[in-house]
Amino acid sequence: MSTSHPKKRFGQHFLKSPDIVKKILDLINPQHGQTIVEIGPGHGALTLPLVESGAKVVAIEFDREAAAYLSRRLGKHSNLRLINQDFLKFNPNSVGLARFTLVGNLPFNITSPVIDWAIDYCSMITHACFMVQKEMAARLSAMPATKNWSPLSIFTQLHFDVAHCFDVAPRHFQPPPKVTSTVVTLTPGEKVRIEHPTQFERVVRTSFRQRRKLLVNNLVPDIISQPQDAREILRESGFPEKCRAEQLSTAEFLTLTDCLIKRNILQVQST
Repeated sequence: MSTSHPKKRFGQHFLKSPDIVKKILDLINPQHGQTIVEIGPGHGALTLPLVESGAKVVAIEFDREAAAYLSRRLGKHSNLRLINQDFLKFNPNSVGLARFTLVGNLPFNITSPVIDWAIDYCSMITHACFMVQKEMAARLSAMPATKNWSPLSIFTQLHFDVAHCFDVAPRHFQPPPKVTSTVVTLTPGEKVRIEHPTQFERVVRTSFRQRRKLLVNNLVPDIISQPQDAREILRESGFPEKCRAEQLSTAEFLTLTDCLIKRNILQVQST
């Protein structure tokens, strides 16, 4: 049976190591009848054992050749639904899904959009297991006051508990990537209530616009018009004037957002 070839434009690196597949399966722990959504199944290294576990697998594959190969290889399994589609445009409601486990080996260029997707559908996700580039895993699991703390860290951790599980060397893929990969799990945590999510997101993203700049210089003029006002607001919120965005925790960004709203610098539409 002919296979599809990895395509550079899709960032494809197909997992070929049975040992790594087993370690991932141990994290997923698929059960008979469990619904699993797999992103980019590729040649089916993970798809086959998931299907053989008796789980109901919905595999979303963007590459037409890879989807055709998987259909020929695994199409006989009644508990596999293969969809040839861009995952980022996939709506689980369109195929009648309610709750599901989300898994995938994610190319670098779609990792952040997939995380955004997972946040949008977090109420439906019971558990997620992703293979990502090591540097992306560091950002997902970063803590405040570290170089990897970023908007991605903040928004992910608002919805999920992130666990760094194990690294995967390039030799376990075909073709081998130039970087080490990492398997992470995302488990829905206790949801933090954000009263003004649009304003909060704007504050966070603006604050990190240029990491090397002081926070006050990122906030001016996009959110606060005058530097002296920005310094006053930071003091009022309990932050040093010369702090940087990476020094603030999620809770502190919420405090800053609330202060900006109370001063009518950020507008909140009444409902």
